[in-house]
Order: sequence, then C-alpha cells, then structure tokens
Amino acid sequence: MLRHARASLVDNLKHLFYSGCPVAAGTLVDERPRGGRLTRYDVYLEVGDGGVSMAHVLQLPGCAAGGGSLDEAMANVVTAIADYYDWLGRHGDPSNDGTSAITIELAEVTQGLGPFQRGDKAALFGPDREALSRDELETCLRYAGYSRADLLALTRHLPDDVLDWRPGVDGPHAHDEMTIHEILRHTGNAEEWFVSRLVHPDRLPVQWQDDDQLPIFEFLAMERRTAMVLLRELTDDEREAVTYPTWFTDHPDEPWTARKALRRLLEHEREHARHIREILTARQQQLKVT
Repeated sequence: MLRHARASLVDNLKHLFYSGCPVAAGTLVDERPRGGRLTRYDVYLEVGDGGVSMAHVLQLPGCAAGGGSLDEAMANVVTAIADYYDWLGRHGDPSNDGTSAITIELAEVTQGLGPFQRGDKAALFGPDREALSRDELETCLRYAGYSRADLLALTRHLPDDVLDWRPGVDGPHAHDEMTIHEILRHTGNAEEWFVSRLVHPDRLPVQWQDDDQLPIFEFLAMERRTAMVLLRELTDDEREAVTYPTWFTDHPDEPWTARKALRRLLEHEREHARHIREILTARQQQLKVT
C-alpha cells in the first residue's frame, strides 16, 4: 500500500512540474490532504557542460539524482526522495516517518561544478558550511552502514566470473566499462579519499598504504572499519572547518567540510550500488540472448 501511495505522489509531482511550475520559482508541491505532515526539501543543483545536472537533497544525506538537463534532474529528484524513504524503511530506520506530502524548492545552483566524471570538482553548497554535530555524524554513519549492507548483499555471493565480467559496448555504462570488482575497489578507495579531505595524511591509517593487495571483501571491511574510527575522532573544530586539502587531488582550490565529505561518501556508494544492479541486469539479458 505504501509503495502505491508513493508512486501516486511521484506521478502527481511530476505532473505539477511539467505542467508549468516555473524553475525560477522552483517549487513542486503535493497539497492533497493525507494526514501526513507537509515536508519541504531544498534542492541544490550542480550544472555541468551541456546542461547535465545533479540535484542534491542535503536534508536527506545521500539523496541525489542526475539528469541531462536541469528540468530532468529536478523531476528525477522527486522519485529519489520517495525511493530514499523506501530505502530507510527497508533498513528499519527510525528516521523513516512515512512522509507523503512533499514540497520541493530549488535553493541553489552552481555552474561548471559537479561529480559528472571521476576526479571532477564538486560544489560546496551553503548548508555544507554548517558545523556537523556528533549526532548528525552518527546518523550519517548509520546510513553508511545501510549503503554498505546493500553493496555487500548485491555482490558477496557472486562468483569471480561475474565479479570480473566487463559490460560490452552496449552495456549500461559502456563509457567506463568497469567490472563489479573494479567498482567495489573504486568505492572503497573513494571512501578513503573522502575521509582524507578532512584529516592530514599523517593521520591516515597505515593499513591504507598497501590495501590494493587485499582481497576485495577483506579490503572493504578494513577500509570501512578504519574510516569510521577516523570520522568519529574528528574534533569539534574539524567538524566545523572549511578546508582546502592539497594532497591526492588535481583541485587544491576545492573547498571541503565534514558535511560535504559525508554527503559525497553516501551519494557515491549509493550510486555505485545502482550501477552494479544495472550491470547485473545487463549480464542477465546477455545470458538470455546467448
């Protein structure tokens, strides 16, 4: 029943969006009385070359949606919010309040920034500059536990031939053709990199120095365990500071905060879980053909 209600909500919001709700005003509203509380979500947009866009809902850490245009990203983020609450619900999270009435407003747009390709410089939005409380940190780490559980549930049982299967030129990610094994390694390495935006290299775990030699699931367990320790050790000042780390980056002028690093960590892992689902679907389709 809840899933059908969410589907109706998404359809209604998309109808409002495409029937003339101006992007300048930036508001999508479902005002039907359902007994649920009305919740407003500010959407923060990165717009890259050619109009490709990424929409972020900073009130829901890890909730983001892309699109080939600003309009498409704004429409997709409606679905992303509904899916996000479903995701929390599947993990039994107490934050899942079953919200069914949603208002979405375009709060900030940055041009020429966004994680559209590996290594791209990502935006620091206004709310990213706010100090991250210890309670908020723990909430993000709890969500990171959910995203990692999803990743492992998708992959831990897979045989090596599936982990190392590379999508062909017609695959869903033919532009990079990463195998699932490579995605898992990349996801763990990226998590280490996000954490390194917040602390000096001297404080990074020695286990990270030669971790490319570890078997993939042993590596993921090690990097997650050590990353969580480092994040919990962040001082009040470190959870408030805006930093410009010059190590391990082609963008020493890129600003980082604890909020931005945790947001990107969650968005990144959840995106690659979707990526892996697409690859598994592509493989199943190929097996049917052959």
